[in-house]
Amino acid sequence: LNLERYDGTTDPDEHLDAFFTQANLYTNDDAIMCRVFPTSIKGVALTWYDGLPPRSIGSFDTLVECFSA
Repeated sequence: LNLERYDGTTDPDEHLDAFFTQANLYTNDDAIMCRVFPTSIKGVALTWYDGLPPRSIGSFDTLVECFSA
């Protein structure tokens, strides 16, 4: 994807909108969206993602809710 990696210093909803728009050019498969999402973040955002409990995210919608919170 051609977007700047999110580092936690700007609006997470803007990043989600940009990610969703670009990812949907290639797929709308929920599992793929969940697996590709971590490639779009860095720094504290990636640390947050890495700290999620295993199997705690069952859908991209859940990931979006957690990320926005």
